[in-house]
Amino acid sequence: MSKIFIGALGFALLAAPAMAADLPARMPVKAPPPVPVYSWTGFYIGGNVGHSWGRANDSAGAGSIVTNVFRTASGPADPTAVITTTPLAFPGRRINVDGIIGGGQIGYNWQISAWVWGLESDFQGSGQRGSQLSCVTAGCPAGSLFVNESIKLEWFGTTRARAGYLVTPELLLYATGGAAYGELKSNATAGIIGGAALVGSASSTRVGWTAGAGGEWAFDRKWSLKLEYLYIDLGRFNGVAGASTTTTVANVPLQGFSTQTTVNFPGVRSKFTDHILRAGVNYRF
Repeated sequence: MSKIFIGALGFALLAAPAMAADLPARMPVKAPPPVPVYSWTGFYIGGNVGHSWGRANDSAGAGSIVTNVFRTASGPADPTAVITTTPLAFPGRRINVDGIIGGGQIGYNWQISAWVWGLESDFQGSGQRGSQLSCVTAGCPAGSLFVNESIKLEWFGTTRARAGYLVTPELLLYATGGAAYGELKSNATAGIIGGAALVGSASSTRVGWTAGAGGEWAFDRKWSLKLEYLYIDLGRFNGVAGASTTTTVANVPLQGFSTQTTVNFPGVRSKFTDHILRAGVNYRF
């Protein structure tokens, strides 16, 4: 019995390698394909919309009122006419402007490791405007010197460098800064309430600077959303300047007198600054 058991065991040991050799070879296990890494390098184009809050700080100016009283019963101005000149101080003031903005942008990014460097240029249409009425005398009574001015930012644009860091492969936080430019329009009425007044307008295209920060999230390999803040300084610009004259005639028995009043307005010199908050979308190609 034991001889039979030992023989069977030996046969099994000898046959096992041969049977294993007849089994099919195990297929190698392939590693999963690597997850593609998002790249920010390349050109992009997009659009944006937002809101802006700015101000025009007007400097004080020195003007004058010239009053000429003369007898006109016999024709032209009498050589004994009385001419008086009263100096005026136009007060400085601040005009707040705000409105909706919208436009487009184009740029290029270079990604180096977790850092992204780039250049971007944008152009914006603007609905920003504001106005301010100022009087030398509180309450603006008749005879008070006044200035009623409105400011509008017609359009603006920027060309900026961007430098950012990738918090995740799809989320970029960045700082930005560069040149800014835009067209400012000023409308003003200045003079004496109930008397002479100058009405005029002026426009100026200014170049200044801008700085800000933002974040951009790539929700697709081609598309991204961004939120951005910019501070813009367009420097100083000259507004309306000139003079306005009114003439009134007083009927006095046997004589006629004319009173000619001229308001000399030195003009408005304003410094314009702006705060921009906007959201946008970019497409990479």
